[in-house]
Amino acid sequence: MISSSTYQLRYWWNTIAFPTSRYEAISANDCWSRRQERFAFVSLFIASSLVMLPNLSYPLMDPDETRYAQIALEMVQSRDWITPTLQGDAYLDKPPLMYWLTAASFNLWGQSETAARLPSVIAALTTVMLTFVLGRRLVGSRAAWLGSCALILCGGFVLAGRFLILDSMLSLFVLTCLLTGYIAVRESNHRWAWWIASGVACALGVLTKGPVALVLCAPPLVMSGWLRNDQTRVRLFHWAAFAVPMALVCVPWYVAVWKLNSNFGDYFFLEHNLKRFTEGSNHEQPFWFYLPVLFAGMFPASLLLPSLAVFLVSRSDRKRLLRSQDLGFVFCSSVWILFFFSIARCKLPTYILPAIPLICLLLGSMLHHTVFNSKLQNRITEFLKPFPKRSNLILVVACLIILGVDFWLTNQGLSGRVSGVSMAVLLVCIVVVLTTVARWKRSDCETHRSWAMTALIAVALLAFSASWFLPRLATRLSVYAHTEKIIEQSPGTPIVFYGERPHAASLRMSSDGVVYFPLERDADFAYFVKSHGQVLVIMHRSQVAETSCMIQATHQLSSTGTHRHLFWAKPLPYVAKQTAGTDSAEIR
Repeated sequence: MISSSTYQLRYWWNTIAFPTSRYEAISANDCWSRRQERFAFVSLFIASSLVMLPNLSYPLMDPDETRYAQIALEMVQSRDWITPTLQGDAYLDKPPLMYWLTAASFNLWGQSETAARLPSVIAALTTVMLTFVLGRRLVGSRAAWLGSCALILCGGFVLAGRFLILDSMLSLFVLTCLLTGYIAVRESNHRWAWWIASGVACALGVLTKGPVALVLCAPPLVMSGWLRNDQTRVRLFHWAAFAVPMALVCVPWYVAVWKLNSNFGDYFFLEHNLKRFTEGSNHEQPFWFYLPVLFAGMFPASLLLPSLAVFLVSRSDRKRLLRSQDLGFVFCSSVWILFFFSIARCKLPTYILPAIPLICLLLGSMLHHTVFNSKLQNRITEFLKPFPKRSNLILVVACLIILGVDFWLTNQGLSGRVSGVSMAVLLVCIVVVLTTVARWKRSDCETHRSWAMTALIAVALLAFSASWFLPRLATRLSVYAHTEKIIEQSPGTPIVFYGERPHAASLRMSSDGVVYFPLERDADFAYFVKSHGQVLVIMHRSQVAETSCMIQATHQLSSTGTHRHLFWAKPLPYVAKQTAGTDSAEIR
């Protein structure tokens, strides 16, 4: 017996929210030929490569990138592919797939920042491609292509893909699992090959970031089928088939690492999964935290989010009949991911990255049915007609903000003068503003060509931000980059890490002359400094007062003026004279 509330919810979902079948929703002009689809695929690959691949050799960002790179380096050295280690100690916070891929990249391409970031970049590129390849089966070729273009224009997605973090890899597997799983059950005859592929993708997600991958993927597949109450309902024997590839792919590592590390179960599942969700660790944020994060992370594509909201909630027959049941699954999946991370106590901006490709598919479908459908006019179409020229000005403002920060970095000593690249970008901004204002009232500013030109301007902005500005900012923030510069001017100076671990320091500097002392070995640290002349110390600012007192008999501690964690330990004048006299006597 179905309750009245269940009946009403299903009625609303299937009659008002997403009432149209796929074949009714996808128009004839969206059935592309193979040649058109190949062109679309190539154009996406070129555009995504332009914003993601150039200049990956900038310094690793602390703490995540340096930590993950160090784990992969130790994996290469130890050949232990089961237990990840950090500075020789077992690191059981996360599963090992990203470490495996990074270690493999080091073996193939050498130990460098570029090699460290390649797995994450390739995952982001693959996500763009699969958004089109799999998405066209749900929303049609043109809608999926527009959605993939929107994904390339999501600044947060692009920047996250250029960092050695786990979220880009997780996004790839979550997207693959959700779309292949839905494709498997959407027809009367279920496709077991797609279902098994979905299970493998989920298993790889569990090997990337733990059980959260299963939590993100399983509920939308269940909820969508329950709401529709048709052949898309996932039965018990489906889950049995889903579990088999998961068991074969990811369970062996979990069993092996648990056998070698008896504390793995409590530490990994309770401390770093359950308690982070319920207690928040040190990243507690309010429920609405991801609303501004989503807008910022999807910028400039997020400028279309208000129109998307109108498209999804409108009850008018004209818009309601444009929303397909397949689009309902994409909507259900994206809402679940956002809701799950919103109710979690622990929140970080990159957590919602798996929802962004799904939201971009919704954007692509909205654009396909409104702006790019000349036969169908509605209020959204009229509202978005001047969107390109408005967006051009917004993009110019964003670019000027980036240029302002770049100019500030220049004045902070990052380089002696304003770069030619920055000047060229400033000139382009002026040209864009003058052209947009001059053509403001012309009707050809509201054509498809104007949208294409706005997309090219956005791609150029993201390419500049990702391949020029971000590396300069990372260099400014990297203690290793500043250390490198100082050592070039003072070769032979000992480098001491006191309390701050030298994670992945070997990618930037030679291990010769680099020493690490944990805070517990303060006596050894003080003896080392007293036994040497000038020493470069890398430590946290909170330790400055205590460290100064510890070595004040022989050395004076002072900031280098280049980085907040970089200090000089210079011998006092009388100590320096004694050292010089001793050296002279030894020479005679």
